[in-house]
Amino acid sequence: MAEKKIFQPGKLKPAGSGTTNFFDELNLPPAAAEFLNVWYRHILAAIGIVVVAILTWSLSQQYVTSRAEQSSQQLSVAMQIADPAARAQALEEVASSYRRTGAGIWSRIELAHLARDAGDLEGAAQAYQELLGTISRRDARRPMVQLSLAQVLSELGQDEQALRYYRELAETPGFEAWGLLGTGDVMARRGDTEAAREKYRQVTEKTNAPLLVLEQAESRLR
Repeated sequence: MAEKKIFQPGKLKPAGSGTTNFFDELNLPPAAAEFLNVWYRHILAAIGIVVVAILTWSLSQQYVTSRAEQSSQQLSVAMQIADPAARAQALEEVASSYRRTGAGIWSRIELAHLARDAGDLEGAAQAYQELLGTISRRDARRPMVQLSLAQVLSELGQDEQALRYYRELAETPGFEAWGLLGTGDVMARRGDTEAAREKYRQVTEKTNAPLLVLEQAESRLR
């Protein structure tokens, strides 16, 4: 009786020698399976890049938010310091550590104000000019810095430079009255009384003129 062999040569396939793969087992259409066979490594690499990019963006946003919160807290603490010298030192720390953040910009503005209040007009003018080189033209704080700079330049007797900023403010929504008043003051100092009075009259015609500016214009017209 012939011995029966359970495993016969040619009938046994070594493990892993099959021609099917993972995509074949998904029962995909042949075209899709062929595409994935060729491109799946590239697809996985692309997915990996996207995941890394998303994680990097998320972490960077968390970092930016954290710095903004820290800088705001430090600015708040600095502004509550009564002593001007100590407040200036605290503001300097915020400005140097968080220069480009909103709190960093505000700290630099406050430092310029402190310099002006202390009588350091040259230092204040320089600080305001540096801020204008940093702040975007769309930044809502820019006109305020321009006004402060124009006023300091006027105090320094640099009327030509001050006049340039006042005229720009006269065309800036919300600051027209300030610009007109400053322009009138410069003209009055130059002896051009009629031109100055015309600027003051234009201030009084502004419906959105701040009460303080309106009162000053009316006082100059008397």
